Amino acid sequence: MAALRVVDACTATDCNKPRRYSRMRASPMPPRMRPITTLRRILRSERAADVRRLVRLASPLAVGLAGAWLGMSVWGASRVDMGPFVVRLDTQFGRGVTDIVLPPLGHLTANTHSAPLRLSATLLDVRISELTRELSAGGIDGLVARVQADSGHALPLHAFRAIAVAGFGALLLGALAFRTRWVPLVSTILIAMSLVGGSEILALATFRSGAFATPTFSGSLALAADIIPPVRSAATKFDEFRAQLERVVDGAIKVYTSIQTSPVGEAGEIRVLHISDIHLSPLGLEFAKQISDGFDVDFIVDTGDTTSFGTPPENVVLNDIASMGRPYVWVRGNHDSRAFQEAMEKLPNAIVLDGTTTELDGIRLYGKGDPIKPPTIERLSDAVFESRVLAVDPFVLSDVERAPQPVDIVAVHDDRMAQSVAGHVPLVISGHFHVNGSRVQDGTLYLRVGTTGGSNFATFLPDEGIPLSAEVLYFEPGTPPRLVAYDLIEQSPKTGALTVTRHLVEQEFGTLTPSPSPSPMPSPTETGGLAGAASRTP
Repeated sequence: MAALRVVDACTATDCNKPRRYSRMRASPMPPRMRPITTLRRILRSERAADVRRLVRLASPLAVGLAGAWLGMSVWGASRVDMGPFVVRLDTQFGRGVTDIVLPPLGHLTANTHSAPLRLSATLLDVRISELTRELSAGGIDGLVARVQADSGHALPLHAFRAIAVAGFGALLLGALAFRTRWVPLVSTILIAMSLVGGSEILALATFRSGAFATPTFSGSLALAADIIPPVRSAATKFDEFRAQLERVVDGAIKVYTSIQTSPVGEAGEIRVLHISDIHLSPLGLEFAKQISDGFDVDFIVDTGDTTSFGTPPENVVLNDIASMGRPYVWVRGNHDSRAFQEAMEKLPNAIVLDGTTTELDGIRLYGKGDPIKPPTIERLSDAVFESRVLAVDPFVLSDVERAPQPVDIVAVHDDRMAQSVAGHVPLVISGHFHVNGSRVQDGTLYLRVGTTGGSNFATFLPDEGIPLSAEVLYFEPGTPPRLVAYDLIEQSPKTGALTVTRHLVEQEFGTLTPSPSPSPMPSPTETGGLAGAASRTP
């Protein structure tokens, strides 16, 4: 049997070589990995605990600050009502200023507080009808009181809203940063709310309302830097002038009346105050009231332009007229709107004349409103303006001629409306031109009073000084009553001097035309005169 041979698989040479086992050696570390390893060693050291503790404490602060900023930026604005004004309030982290935004004019910014909050108020809307009611009911003082009262309710609510949205923003960011770790999450929310609330308290404690006296303007309001200083100076002079007005006028009138004899020479004289072109001037209204009281007039005739723009808020002037305490005869000027005329008619002491007549103390007056109405004034050329005024003239003559009783005074805003009544009535009174004047035409005396309102605030600006003017007319009772004299009263806005100039009618102008007996005459046709002009009025 053949022997079984086991053959080694290895060759002789391979099997005779000793086996060698190599030990695995670590490859050298790349240079870029060494800082990471060093950081790991530091974190594993005893100092790592302090670093981690600092990070844990600072994280809620950083996340809370970011969350507060997020919340106020996205949800912090609030829309509030302050009287008739709709305002958006906004609070952001930033320099301690208050920013008032008046679209589209621009911004008014003042350094009002020391807290790191930027307060912003943006005017969104004005409810004109409500503004008109507020001004009519309580005037400017009432409107300011209403806005202050509403602000007192709105501002605390806005402050609480800012705190709440800051906490909400911190909740969102904290949930992302800390997930289910409740302690840092709650800390983040409390920190955000504390930062905003503390800043609001600091802003309230350091708020300086006087900073609005020196604001910074942007946008179109930047032009105010050149306007505000002289206007502020004018306002100061205005207050001083108004404070002295009552004393000066009262004293001057007492002296004047004590040395000036009555032009009529009897106690039954009728005194009429003629004013015009007040143009919303509170100083002019005060001036008229002082004259009416000082001269103890029987009634007042205002020949228009009581307002300036014909807007509803200007109806506030009606409160002063209602307080005059005397019958107030009024005709519409070219700056007065129909709506203002309707509001005037509701005053208990007002008598509005517009193609109508009235009788007071035996004096019969006729008045006609100006055909020009705001806001078309600025769009009319001088020629068109004059043509529309002259178109009223034949209608005035027709009304006077057809009056049930002879007319003693024709009151119009622009005396060009009453050219044809010359020789038919003794007196025409008017305003409009802001210059005092007198003339006689065919026995009719035309008296223009300058402007009872002066130039309002412009009166006190450099190179301005239009005096406040009024006239007191003296009538001798009778049938018809006879104008015997008038006093031209002027108050200088620069010096405060009051001058009263007596004019005796018969000596200066001769005998005036008596009111004629009424004699019917045909009315102007509808194709000419006022009807045609009115149809072209915008």
